[in-house]
Amino acid sequence: MPAHPPDGPAGKKPVTDLHRWALESAQYRAADSDGHAAVRELSRNHADATPQEERVLAGRVALDRMLVDDQPDRKLLVQKVVNLATLQTRLVEIARGTRRELLSLHAGEAPSEEAFTAAMRNDRELLDRGVRLRIVYPVEFSHIQRVREYTDTMQGHGAQFHFADAVPYRLIVSDGVRAVVPIVRDSRSEGALITGEPALVNGLRHLANGIFRSGRALSEIDPVAPSGRPSDLELAVIRAMSLGLTDEAAAKRLAVSERTFRRHVSQILVRLGASSRFQAGIRAVERGWL
Repeated sequence: MPAHPPDGPAGKKPVTDLHRWALESAQYRAADSDGHAAVRELSRNHADATPQEERVLAGRVALDRMLVDDQPDRKLLVQKVVNLATLQTRLVEIARGTRRELLSLHAGEAPSEEAFTAAMRNDRELLDRGVRLRIVYPVEFSHIQRVREYTDTMQGHGAQFHFADAVPYRLIVSDGVRAVVPIVRDSRSEGALITGEPALVNGLRHLANGIFRSGRALSEIDPVAPSGRPSDLELAVIRAMSLGLTDEAAAKRLAVSERTFRRHVSQILVRLGASSRFQAGIRAVERGWL
């Protein structure tokens, strides 16, 4: 694969702490959506996580900063590609250069028949070269016939598919050494961030692995009534929980009583298999809720 390393200053210091790196960005710290704020608060408390949880959370907060910042951190090996023709060429190069594993999270609309026809040719080429191919779709895709047919066909050739509760962002990781983060705003592609920065790629790979692990195989999902996607209320509750708000403040934000809020919290703890509100936030990241 032709090398296209983004220019970086000579003698630059590698990133060793993704939590610290993410929170250094004034633009990211100022991002005021509840989703961003919840991820930041979880990151600030990452010392309470297990090692595996901490790695997933590090990847999530780093991804948040990458998508919020207008321009990549010039100290790092990150390139922003906005020309879609150039991006397509780079994606082909990355796929052709993949030797061991390609892990992809697919957010947004389900691929069209034409997209699947093109993907099948490319994915078969990867599998024939012995590449481990793992793909994650949101659970609502599981009832779409063309998705089911593609999944069944490609599983027969060795690909692995999981369906997660939600997939809020797109991400591709190649061989654990290169990652692609597509930039999508208002359903329009605005290019992608491509990075070979070791700490970033490692964090993004742990994040993608966490979501893959939390997903389910197609055979485990009822095709008539696929379930798993969090409701708007569940998302609002998990964000309030992750923000560390008091029950009074959270209930006021959701316009419910404190008793009702605590009941929702208990239900989410059970659903996510969590023993604490912080752990529920981590589980929400792993399942694509945050």
